[in-house]
Amino acid sequence: MNPRHLAAVLILATATACGPLAAETPLPTVVLEGGGTQAPGASRAGVTASGRVVAGREVQLAFSVPGIVEGIHVALGDEVRRSQALLELDATTAQLELDRAQRTLREMTSAAAIAAAEQALATAQQAQDTAQKKVNSLTYPRATEAFIQNLQGEITLARRELADATRAYNHVEDLPDNDPGKARALVRMTDAQMNLNTLVGRYNWYTGQPSEIDVALTYANLHAATTAVQEAEWHLAALQGKPIPQEASGAGLAGLEAARDAVTAAQAALDSTRLVSPIDGEIVGLEISPGEYATPGLVVVVVSDVLNLQVETTDLSERDVASVEVRQAATVFIEALGIEVPASVQSISPVADLLGGDVVYKTVVELESTPPGLRAGMSAEVQFEPEP
Repeated sequence: MNPRHLAAVLILATATACGPLAAETPLPTVVLEGGGTQAPGASRAGVTASGRVVAGREVQLAFSVPGIVEGIHVALGDEVRRSQALLELDATTAQLELDRAQRTLREMTSAAAIAAAEQALATAQQAQDTAQKKVNSLTYPRATEAFIQNLQGEITLARRELADATRAYNHVEDLPDNDPGKARALVRMTDAQMNLNTLVGRYNWYTGQPSEIDVALTYANLHAATTAVQEAEWHLAALQGKPIPQEASGAGLAGLEAARDAVTAAQAALDSTRLVSPIDGEIVGLEISPGEYATPGLVVVVVSDVLNLQVETTDLSERDVASVEVRQAATVFIEALGIEVPASVQSISPVADLLGGDVVYKTVVELESTPPGLRAGMSAEVQFEPEP
């Protein structure tokens, strides 16, 4: 370089260094799409805390039954809707069990089964009527007084006939056994004795009172018959789809309920071979492939509600948490986007965490709107507005 030019450069540099400083030009505020404003260097008064953007809800799904994965209907990053099928296991055995349980239930509720239940009810009602009549007979006389007197008269005549027949037989008793006269006398005496025994037995029954055992047995039979009628009515009502009381019982009803429970259990087992999304969201984790064995309880898919993002604080100290309340207004500064978003406090953890020896409380802040470009995991700074 020419020595004259070099000297000029040195003089210019010295003059610039020794001259007055130019006034600092302030950085402009940048307005971004979505209504947020970037304010580098702005003072943030009040309580502030660092945080991160998280999904409003995230679910980790696992099969409750073991099996081979037969179908995967989603991929990472797919948006899914609530109740949408995500994965399926081989359900051949579960489907067969459900079909068998349904066939059994159809047989138990068929037209023939209903007709049999109606017949059983009629039979039970007939038995109840018979038992009731026997109970009623315990409280009424077994015969009228005139009937008893007539029976006594028959007994008197029967005793006289027996006495005459006995005397007649005594006259021929010494004759040979094959003598016709002796045979006729013996038959007459025997018939007279049997007739008298019958009349005396009838008299004793019509004039006697039932024993305590007879009374107890008669009432027990009525109770059993009445219970059988009630259970038959409940069973028939259940077959016909009519309401029955909670205390309803009976062998027929128990069998019907067991068949229905078997169908419910088989359907639940079949449903367990499918994983469906419980929320609207996005697939953020998929840890299995078709043909692989699914272990019960092992997470195989994760669904995140990335459409409803919120912010969780990470360092709200025990000194500052007392100044924060649920529904308190806040402003969230998203560092990656350089924007501020209005928000409000949704919840404050009642249990503290430790952060490098400091006691902190996780606080969830709900955003009033979701700015474009916001994603889970982004860093944020939360400024809690002071209460008026």
